Amino acid sequence: MEGDLIELLQSFNAENNSSLQFLKEFETPEHDAVYNVYLKKLSYNASRATKSDDIGVASVNFKTKELKVIKAGTLDRLLDSLFLEGGEIDGTYVRIFLATFRSFCTPKTLTEKLAQMYEDYDGSEKARSATFQQSIISVLSIWLDLYLQDFNEPPSYPCLQALRSFLKKNLPNSDLFNRVQHRFSKFCTDDDSDDGVCVDSVDCADGRYVVHGRTLPSPSKHGELIESVEFSQLNIRTIAEQLTRIDADLFIKLEAHQCLGSTWNQRSKDKANECPTVAATISMFNSVIFTVISTILKDIDLKASKRARVIEKWIYIAQELRILKNFSSLRAIISGLQSSPIFRLKKLWAHVNKEMMEIYTDLAQIFSLESNQIASRELLMKEGTAKVSTQTRRKSKTNGVSDAAMYRYDQSSLCCGTVPYLGTFLSDLTMVDSAFSDYTDSGLVNFEKHRKEFEIVAQINLFQSAAKMYQVEPHRRFCAWFNSMRVYTEDESYALSCEIEPPSTAEKNLQKTISKTSVTSYASLALSYSNFSLKSPTPSDGVSIGSASSDSAHPITSQSSISSGDSDGSHHPDRRVIKVTLLTPGSDDVNYKSMILTNKDRSMAVIKRVLEKFHEDPGVNHDPSTFCLVQLTGKHRELQFPSDANVFYAMDTTSPNSTFLVKKTSERTPKKMFKTKSFS
Repeated sequence: MEGDLIELLQSFNAENNSSLQFLKEFETPEHDAVYNVYLKKLSYNASRATKSDDIGVASVNFKTKELKVIKAGTLDRLLDSLFLEGGEIDGTYVRIFLATFRSFCTPKTLTEKLAQMYEDYDGSEKARSATFQQSIISVLSIWLDLYLQDFNEPPSYPCLQALRSFLKKNLPNSDLFNRVQHRFSKFCTDDDSDDGVCVDSVDCADGRYVVHGRTLPSPSKHGELIESVEFSQLNIRTIAEQLTRIDADLFIKLEAHQCLGSTWNQRSKDKANECPTVAATISMFNSVIFTVISTILKDIDLKASKRARVIEKWIYIAQELRILKNFSSLRAIISGLQSSPIFRLKKLWAHVNKEMMEIYTDLAQIFSLESNQIASRELLMKEGTAKVSTQTRRKSKTNGVSDAAMYRYDQSSLCCGTVPYLGTFLSDLTMVDSAFSDYTDSGLVNFEKHRKEFEIVAQINLFQSAAKMYQVEPHRRFCAWFNSMRVYTEDESYALSCEIEPPSTAEKNLQKTISKTSVTSYASLALSYSNFSLKSPTPSDGVSIGSASSDSAHPITSQSSISSGDSDGSHHPDRRVIKVTLLTPGSDDVNYKSMILTNKDRSMAVIKRVLEKFHEDPGVNHDPSTFCLVQLTGKHRELQFPSDANVFYAMDTTSPNSTFLVKKTSERTPKKMFKTKSFS
């Protein structure tokens, strides 16, 4: 399976195949499809070649063949492309189609279309018709195997019913019909099928379930609750392994098509169940962040030196997660340590062991936003499918962590999978969704967009195979602790933080205009998921998740610390200073103003603030919906943000400056706007 996915990643995109050369693009006479035509180089036995086969002295061992690849088309033409000329299925195209079709076709419609195609072959060419019909059955079988959730639509199961009726009529004795019958019976008799993941519930341990990132206590086998467990009583290795067990289980059950921008990026609160497996992963990530914050803040009377030991233990756990290649909880822990309630505690961080700070800084650097998170991407590609991490442990001389003996086990016995940070994939898929339209100007489905999406989906599938390598049994004491851990809302966390270490005057002033926390919506990395609240990780709130985005990992030595007097927020992990201007038609003047951009700011909010800054200009129309926001990123290059994009995460951080322009949507950016030293 893993080998097939790797081969698929390498070969499915025709444009990336070195043996293909683009020839032309053409549209069908009926204007219902657009194709790219490539010349594919094929080797052959020269001794058997006829004269007509030869294509030149320099290539006597090769011949060329035209290869037609659909670029855009109607649903019927896209379905035709599932099959090659001889009737065999195009395996690569089938995988792409089944992973992405939901944005332009419902599962029930697809079932009916395939059934109709099967019945349309009248048998005039028996051999060819039989091949096509067998290929259609193969596509249906692959679909049922890979995307069973498409057929799980209680209470009437319309898609499964349509497929069952078709097979009963045409292939009543087939294996596929028996499988569909079995699945229909199972769905009808068991509404709690184990083939999916509920947004509110995922397995944590036997008899225990995570709800919005927390676990519900349940009786033990003897009818009694397990004894309470403290964070200090669990060793580092156990916590890291158990977090990895839960993360891996969630990631394996993730339905990758729910990550597509057309699905993930378009939903609202009342449609959250459209992406239950994504939301379940988010819920777990969110839980880890709030747990990190709570364990550090919960004991107000704890001395700074002892509280620092809690931070050090979390750094040790993060290091173990790095070795286990669990980048999801690793990032969650780093995010928790970089959240404002913890980040601002200057005196506390001063008690953290120097060597531990070095480990923490190295781990945080993995998730640097520099060059589009290139560090984490390269690391994931390097170690993603390897059996053993290349990371080695670094021991601190501190005696603050009591379970150092756990480090002496034989690392050669370690064989682990990989759990990637899902936010990277969500962000990439959302950018593809924003950059490519669903349909062409002539109304055809833009299948090139779906090829781009599948490049990312195939990576998710590959890492899901790697995640299955973990073999960790549930640990009841861990679950008891994870269940009973009291977590705080944002306001509660910040209040506790200020009680531990009162804010400076500069910080108090800044908090009048800036949100009290740097714990931001994980989904905002996908640019436009703004409907879920982050106020509290309780079942009454929507699913949300924290994320840190700082390139500065060291909260003490970095100039990003608020309590160090950096009141403008220019280097803080959840805000940065940008330069903005408003393009005024007919004016040659370019007037720039500075503005603080926070990690909660979306395009329309930024546009409104820019308009307010330039409100004295009588020629400005203050209707924000008629304006757009762009970032000037280089010579004659600009990045335009969707109206609901999270600008903080969507902006190009590799650009030499942070210059933003608000202009009328219908206007072009004048060349003079690019004539700055930053672009020279």
